Formats: sequence, C-alpha cells, structure tokens
Amino acid sequence: MSEQLPPTTTVSPYAHEDSTQPRGRSVLVASAGALVVVLVAAVFVFRGRVPTASHYIGLSMLLFVTGALGVLMRRNALVLFMCIELMLNAVNIAFVAFARLHGAVEGHVVILFVMIVAAAEVAVGLAIIVSIFRRKRSVNVDDLTLLKW
Repeated sequence: MSEQLPPTTTVSPYAHEDSTQPRGRSVLVASAGALVVVLVAAVFVFRGRVPTASHYIGLSMLLFVTGALGVLMRRNALVLFMCIELMLNAVNIAFVAFARLHGAVEGHVVILFVMIVAAAEVAVGLAIIVSIFRRKRSVNVDDLTLLKW
C-alpha cells in the first residue's frame, strides 16, 4: 500500500498576491504587446503619408490608456511613476496636436509647464521611494502604511 503524499504547494515570489485572483501582469503585458502590434501596423499603413492631428490624438489615446491600465493594475511604486509619466507624455502629444491643428502657441506653453511638473514629480517621487525602500525594504504600495496613525 503506497502512502499518498499531500499535494505540494508552490509559494509565489510575491507573497502579497493571492493565487485565486487573476494576475494583472499578464493583462498588462498583453495590452503592451497589442500596443506594439498596433504601432507597427500603423507604421506600415501610414508609410509615405503625412500624419494628421487625428493620428497624433489616436497615439495619445493609446499611450494614455496604457498608462492608466498600468496605474490601475500594478502595485510597484516605480512602475506607477513610469505609468504616470507615460500618461503625462500622452497629454503632451495631445496638446501638440491641438496646437498644430489650430496654429496656436498656447499648447506648447502648457507642455513646458507639464514637463517642469513632471521633472519635479520624478525628483521628489524617487527621493520618497528610495527613503521608503531603505526603511521598509519594499516598494509595493500595498505594504506602505507609513501615513497611518
């Protein structure tokens, strides 16, 4: 009579993740892959044509949605900052497209201010993340309870 061994369990390297929930990483990778495929297809379709404002708005929309999905699905603070920067760059592309469409300079001025705010955000945000990592040894936003009483 052979003894039945209990089923082995594997421990995820991400201890905070529950194995019963769908993983957001695969959805994010799939959406990023779809974005790359769409961009490569757009290069072949629009080869030799002058891009219009609607092309730039479409690119801006794709980048913004990718950044928003990254913010909603990921828990790593560094990845969140990169996704926020992607969203800010998508807005910059939209401002340039509308400024070019209307022949106005105001869109470029707004972009200058957005870039200044983005640079300040990166400097302060990375300093905060480094100090939190030194203290907690984690940059997972679910583990951060620093501001709780």
